[in-house]
Amino acid sequence: MPIDAVYLEIEGESRASRKKNHSADAVPQISISCKITMNKGRILIVDDQEEILESLGAILTDEGHEVISARDGQEALHMVQSDSPDVVFLDIWIPGIDGMQTLKAIKRIDPRCSVIMMSGHGTIETAVKAIKLGAADYLEKPLNLEDVLHLVDRAVSNRSSSSQTPDGNNGAPGQFIGKSDKATNLRHALAKAAAGTGSVWLAGEKGTGKEFLARMIHHLGGKDRATLVKVRCTDLTAENIEDMILVRNGWVQRTDGSLPQTMGGTLLLIRVDRLERSLRPRLAELIRVLTNRKVLSAPSAIPTVGLVSTSLNDPATLVQGDDFPQELADLLGQRLIRLPNLRERPEDIPMLVNYFLKEAVEEFDRNLTGVDRDAMARLCSYTWPGNIKELKILIEHMVMTAPGPLITLNDLLIPGWKEESNYSTAQESPLGTTLELSEHSATDPHVTLEENLGPLDQVNDNNRPQEGSTLRQKTLRGRVVMYGQGLHSGVKTGLTLSPLPPSSGIIFGHITSGDTVPAILHNVESTGFSTSLKRNGSLARTIEHLMAVFHVYGLTNVLVKISGEVPIMDGSALDFCNLVENAEIITQEDPVQSIQITEIIELPMEPGSPKKMRVEPSDCLEVEYYLDYPPPVGSLHMVFRCKNPEEFKKEIAPARTFGFVKDMRMMDEMGLAGGGRLSNVVLIDDEKVINPPLRFSDEFVRHKILDIIGDFYLLGRPFTGKIIARLTGHTENIEMLKVINRKMKIL
Repeated sequence: MPIDAVYLEIEGESRASRKKNHSADAVPQISISCKITMNKGRILIVDDQEEILESLGAILTDEGHEVISARDGQEALHMVQSDSPDVVFLDIWIPGIDGMQTLKAIKRIDPRCSVIMMSGHGTIETAVKAIKLGAADYLEKPLNLEDVLHLVDRAVSNRSSSSQTPDGNNGAPGQFIGKSDKATNLRHALAKAAAGTGSVWLAGEKGTGKEFLARMIHHLGGKDRATLVKVRCTDLTAENIEDMILVRNGWVQRTDGSLPQTMGGTLLLIRVDRLERSLRPRLAELIRVLTNRKVLSAPSAIPTVGLVSTSLNDPATLVQGDDFPQELADLLGQRLIRLPNLRERPEDIPMLVNYFLKEAVEEFDRNLTGVDRDAMARLCSYTWPGNIKELKILIEHMVMTAPGPLITLNDLLIPGWKEESNYSTAQESPLGTTLELSEHSATDPHVTLEENLGPLDQVNDNNRPQEGSTLRQKTLRGRVVMYGQGLHSGVKTGLTLSPLPPSSGIIFGHITSGDTVPAILHNVESTGFSTSLKRNGSLARTIEHLMAVFHVYGLTNVLVKISGEVPIMDGSALDFCNLVENAEIITQEDPVQSIQITEIIELPMEPGSPKKMRVEPSDCLEVEYYLDYPPPVGSLHMVFRCKNPEEFKKEIAPARTFGFVKDMRMMDEMGLAGGGRLSNVVLIDDEKVINPPLRFSDEFVRHKILDIIGDFYLLGRPFTGKIIARLTGHTENIEMLKVINRKMKIL
């Protein structure tokens, strides 16, 4: 899409000096008048950090570019389809569809779009991969202003020199799908609006496609896609409203005599119902200017600008209940089109599903052939509060996660689904879910480990390990991201969590390669200083704290995207608790059974070893640990009964990783613990804790319990039983799991 030229002059300091004096995190104050030539582009910034969106957006806006923003991958893809940006600044670590997946999809939608990847938590491997996938460049945060402006100027110039329409859409906004009476009436109303000259007001619930239909009116009217100007009414202020409504729409003559962007085009006012009340009279004045063409500085023969507005409610409702000016409603609502919600046109759902499925399969290059009958029936019976937008996002997610070739009931992530099903004949899942825990008196803390273990011959030989109670699987409703540093690699890294369909399990994926490794016992690669997984070259290190949170919160189906290592955060599991709570946990309908211990199982040890470990029956997940180190640690003992996530978050999750100075030196020689800091490791020498205070007087033994809870989730299901251990670590935890697995044949 060719971009018109605009003329700018920066008063006070030169652009070169601004590059030197300002970063993307510090927004300079600039006044603008008309003289110096530069290309104007439409820039999309994709980042979940508000400070980046605001600071980078302000700088690019000061340079004369139109800036739009998105906070996750799916929102970004919708904007690429609807707004045709010239340049996309795309962060690697974003929620949902991660940066690499989003990059690949953008290049399929519009191969000419310049995508500039950015990350404060990336590696050389990540940068190389991004360039191979089609990124124009890769920038490290904090961003260098000179690099940003140079890349934007180059990309916009290259785009402007090409008159080719982006592949795949030919400038059209897409198809209108549906054969119901509601859809047919809406199609006729859109055609009349496109053929007419009056302003159009589109009113409808969230997700009904108001912006899409506004673009369709513009396109059906024979207007060029470049002449559609979108103004979000939530962005309008007393300071910018004239510029946004008049200058951007060509009512101020440019010094080069070039035609304004909306010559013969359309001004789209998005969510006019959210415009500040104090600005409503001023907007009415500016709309009169546009419709009457009474501006002295305007070109002498400028066509009338088309007006389309969108809102949740129709004009009459706003005038009556929200003090919306009747004059403004009359100016903007000469033709009112009420958009039906998806509940009013359920017969269109199969057509929409198939259309969105085909579109997503092409975008994400997946081998899916359709939706089976049961899944389609469920999609048609759902109420769709988010309407077409919710349906489209759900289809995109299923395309990314469904094993195929058909999408089935198990692949649906529809909240509130209470389907009646007979699970007695269902195939048994290897996964677990939340334990229903009950109260139980704790073991006497004064009893020694040897006394508590008791002789094995006292156990009833007829009591065999068996499956626990049938529970429900769980996943996340939303997608979340966090940043941190790898304990062993020492590099800045990140982590994203995404929901998965039932029976998927906990899966770790690499942000760059896309390779995955399921979090199960068979894939344990090493237990030195942490628990690591490996399969087909894909590595996931330091997983135990995150796995402990998944175990206690009952999460069974989650995709974890990392760059080889889970961030250490502050050395505890507390940040991970907050992360899954923010994402919101939802219960899925597929059943699963917990692992129920009904006999004592002891881990064989070398004769004379001070280490001991055994499991025995209990009505919940229970851990008793004995720690006996030289001072300043000393002898510590704790029994923890995992009654609920709240108790875990309070008593166990805050306990941090600890290490001895001599061990840290050895790990350093081995190339490990490169990210160890006094802020994320409790460090101990021969006399004292080097970085007090401790969070608990017995923080060390609590952290040992945390590690056990995480490691024991590698059996793939929640554990119901008591774990009793003395002086054990990750190695013994994994060996104990192997013994349990051999007896119970779990995996």
